Amino acid sequence: MWSNSMELLKASWAVLRKEKSLVIFPIVSGILSIVLIAALIVPVYFLTGIKDGNVRNNPLFYVFFFIFYFVTSFVVFFFNTGLIACTQEVMRGGDPDFSYGFNIAMQNVGKIAGWALVNATVGVILRIIRERLGIFGVIIAGLAGLAWNLITFFVIPVLIFQGYGVIDAVKEYAKIFRRTWGENVVARFSLGLIFLLLGIVGVVPIALAFLTGSGPVIIGAIGIALAYWAVLAVVSTSLTGILSTALYDYAVTGQVPAPYDAQMIAAAFRPKQRRGMFSR
Repeated sequence: MWSNSMELLKASWAVLRKEKSLVIFPIVSGILSIVLIAALIVPVYFLTGIKDGNVRNNPLFYVFFFIFYFVTSFVVFFFNTGLIACTQEVMRGGDPDFSYGFNIAMQNVGKIAGWALVNATVGVILRIIRERLGIFGVIIAGLAGLAWNLITFFVIPVLIFQGYGVIDAVKEYAKIFRRTWGENVVARFSLGLIFLLLGIVGVVPIALAFLTGSGPVIIGAIGIALAYWAVLAVVSTSLTGILSTALYDYAVTGQVPAPYDAQMIAAAFRPKQRRGMFSR
């Protein structure tokens, strides 16, 4: 399955190379997210008890956390919608620009806000579990968060391409998820693992810089690493959006989008196999 994941990644990279403007969406999303985070840091710090190390007993912390999660989720989902819409157009032979994806996102702004609301609610619940249940809470929240990310992989495509509302979109994706399995999950994990390993590479120049003991060298190395990680995040987000669009198209229509091939995509949707002592 790993080899097929790599082929999916290469095909997704080919789409990105063909339409480099797709990276504009995660770039704008990242910039706006940073601005919003910076704007929320001051009130959160002074009004929620963080500066005193006492957040559990202050309900304002969870209010601000919800607002923060909702706003950042909305920004990310909005521009992911634009990315996915443009990706589908590219795979169908079109030549979309940023405004095309932006307009599609604007047409679905209500659905995006609704999905961001659901995501923020789940985020707050997982945060409470993580804080209230100690190490068990950390484990439970981590596993639940991973499961949530997997089961909502195609929600945005379902929202914008099939015209469903938020709840119906989740139900529709649940049907796809139940009847198929395989590298649609493995490919995403593999993609994350690849970029995690690439991200670790960015630590190397910082470590070497600290060995020199030179302040300017250390600052320069940190700057280079931050720039490297920013580029990596943009590419990772773009490839994830491209891959989810390709797998969604095949899952729903049965058609293989270019530049993927039938064998590659079919391997990503093997019928679910039941295993157990009574299986045949």
